[in-house]
Amino acid sequence: MTAGSLLDHEGLVVTRTATGDTYRNPVSISLYALGRHTGALAAGQSPTDQPPALRALLTQAAWLRAAQDGNGGWRYPVSVPRYGVRPGWYSAMAQGLAVSVLLRAHAVTGERSLLDASEGAAELMLRPLADGGCADYDRQGRPFPEECPSDPASHILNGAVFALFGLLELGRAQHRHAHQPMADRLRDSLTDFDLGYWTRYDLQHHAPATLAYHCLHVALLTAAGRVLADRQWLTVAARWDRYTRNPAGRLRAAAGKGRFVLREYRAES
Repeated sequence: MTAGSLLDHEGLVVTRTATGDTYRNPVSISLYALGRHTGALAAGQSPTDQPPALRALLTQAAWLRAAQDGNGGWRYPVSVPRYGVRPGWYSAMAQGLAVSVLLRAHAVTGERSLLDASEGAAELMLRPLADGGCADYDRQGRPFPEECPSDPASHILNGAVFALFGLLELGRAQHRHAHQPMADRLRDSLTDFDLGYWTRYDLQHHAPATLAYHCLHVALLTAAGRVLADRQWLTVAARWDRYTRNPAGRLRAAAGKGRFVLREYRAES
């Protein structure tokens, strides 16, 4: 999660675009912060000593708090042609990961503003798409957090689970269970991502995910099943993991993904 991260003179993660420009991507910033924080915990470092890894967490968290806009989010300055999305969008994945970072920084410093920022981020994540938020609600009133809000909704799996983790962590801090409708919606949607031999990256395109994202799906579902104490997630994760070890399935997925990317390239040319 931290390998290859590009830091600027302030110690903040920056992301390079295809044109060579850089910007501060809240997802990259948050993943870096969480990676450094996990490394500090694994090494048994005390928060009171403020080791470099925890200082890195606090640096990213301070930027997230300062850069958060009045809606509680961080707008992306780039377009996403695949989903027809123009610059200026919010990401549920960014909102959820930022919640996780801000909560960890609050646990270290006790600063109330960090907790307030996490609550604002979660509120925007749960706001309906029609109202400028990141959530697509079903008829039962259950939200699907959209990593890249689009019309029609894209339903990107990995971003949705990352968003769920942030909401779950905030709920624990508030002694609430606001995550449950989202968890139920995602769990009930898992079959839609199953191609019978591999997983889909999203539900807007009927194409297999890359090997990296397929493996990420397995890891995320395993983690979700454990933290939610819900065996249905673990059962699906185990089935998808078996797909990973099937050479024929891997070859079929690679071929299918290759055809999809080629079609996208031709459409853009």
